[in-house]
Amino acid sequence: MKTESNYFPQTQIDPTQESAGTLEQLSLLADLSQDFVKSMDINDILRRAVKRIKSYMDAEAASIFLVDANKQNLICRASAGPVDVTDMAIQVDNGIIGRTFTSGESQIIIDARKDADFVCHVDTLTGFQTRSVLCTPLITQGDTIGVLQVLNKQDEQLFKTRDSDILRLLATPIALAVENARFTLNFVEQRRIKKELTLARKLQRSLLPGRLKPPFPVVGSNISANEVSGDFYDYFELSDGTVGFLIGDVSGKGIDASMLMVRASSLLRWIGKDHLPPGQWLAKANKELCEKASRGLFVCAAVGYYNPKTDIAVWSNAGLPPVIYKCPQCTIKTWTADAPPLGIKASDLSFDQQTMKLNSGGLYFLTDGLTDARNEHNERRELDGIIEAIKHTESESPEVRIGKMITSARRHKLNDDATVLLIEKRDHLQENTLLAEQFKASPCQLKMIRHKILDVSKQVGFDDDCCQQIILSLDEAITNIIRHAYKDVVDGEIEIEIKTQNKTLVFYLRDFAPEVYDSSIKPRDLSKPLPGQMGINFIDSVMDSWEFATPKDGYGNLLIMKKEIA
Repeated sequence: MKTESNYFPQTQIDPTQESAGTLEQLSLLADLSQDFVKSMDINDILRRAVKRIKSYMDAEAASIFLVDANKQNLICRASAGPVDVTDMAIQVDNGIIGRTFTSGESQIIIDARKDADFVCHVDTLTGFQTRSVLCTPLITQGDTIGVLQVLNKQDEQLFKTRDSDILRLLATPIALAVENARFTLNFVEQRRIKKELTLARKLQRSLLPGRLKPPFPVVGSNISANEVSGDFYDYFELSDGTVGFLIGDVSGKGIDASMLMVRASSLLRWIGKDHLPPGQWLAKANKELCEKASRGLFVCAAVGYYNPKTDIAVWSNAGLPPVIYKCPQCTIKTWTADAPPLGIKASDLSFDQQTMKLNSGGLYFLTDGLTDARNEHNERRELDGIIEAIKHTESESPEVRIGKMITSARRHKLNDDATVLLIEKRDHLQENTLLAEQFKASPCQLKMIRHKILDVSKQVGFDDDCCQQIILSLDEAITNIIRHAYKDVVDGEIEIEIKTQNKTLVFYLRDFAPEVYDSSIKPRDLSKPLPGQMGINFIDSVMDSWEFATPKDGYGNLLIMKKEIA
């Protein structure tokens, strides 16, 4: 293969001319650089460049080819000259341009028709006559991304080694401009996608039912494995006091699954308002979903009703994991789904129903994101792991129980969205909300919050010393959120809720920062105290218990602290 060094001997150059040429080159480089910063449109950048290079190199034509995403073809992105070859594609191993790209070396061709790699059919199609060729690769960070080419020196002259050096010099800022433009466009596109996913997530969250004041008998929680979720749950109250509930899991991931999730959730809620028996409820939804194709997606779902007056729940399950029943005085009971998911088969499909009087127990519905969560050995939790988690939390309030179940799943590797729905009569839990406040994550808010915590603590009967200890514990917890969870965030929010549950004062402190796990936060060794790192120890000494759980909407962190009322 011939390169520029094989063609021309070194010639003596007048220093005066060389100095003038250098200044002219620097001026062109400066002009090109200014052109590049005027626009982030890569096509506009390249069109500007080839016009100036054609004129400067005193050539009949110039063009820039960039390799495609698959690195199979070189596509002309800009051209200047009598024939517009923009969008023309050349295989990376074909022609003089392909040889320049694959070799990464500049090429000077005195007589194009004598070169074995010359592709003459372009001249045949366009009528342009290629005599001489000068090509140089566009290289950035060691990677060749394209080729800069000029054709036919004006006035029948030939390209020389100096022309090749100049073209190589001009190729560098072009390659950088292309790379910067691509980086900027990718960044903008990622921001756009992130914004759209955030909006989609907010839309999905808006479809989840709002928090209802206890003793409402249904509590749910959800966490997404990705930006948007395919899981959903809902509950609603009918005119006779019966509570309808539903939970679902759409197959697949991404936007398609999330859109079907919105449709399926709305459809099931709409049908459930008619108070059809759960089996008929699912059958009607299945028919609707099958009539409108969902690109091979389907929906696992369970629906049912709970009557607080009779304490009886009735439900039907289509494809979700087994339903679990647990009460303090009885053994675990489970029901396996006996019907396939919705949206697969429209005719001759029936959905059986199950009925259970809850007494003092709870009925757990869940999606397979919980059972499929993997530990560090890539072992699934399976249903037995979920049952063990239920056993260890049955003395807690329903919100805390499902929060802990989701938190436990978060400590594992989530391969799918995880959702849990708990149906339970709550007469045994005497609960009263004393404070519910949302405030900015700012030290300026601490004084106001301290006064409110003091009022609540006095209201339930704690003495002055104990009130001060409680205030300091909450102050430490809130300060940690501001300093650490929201360290790079200026508009963070914190929610505080204080409740009495029977004879216990319970503090719920929730933020919206990236998730942390309670296994990573624990009291420090008191034999090695460090300044500013003893807050958890103080909380641990003041509160009777404290722990982290996942908020109802699966986002952020929830710190739960409990103090027994004397």
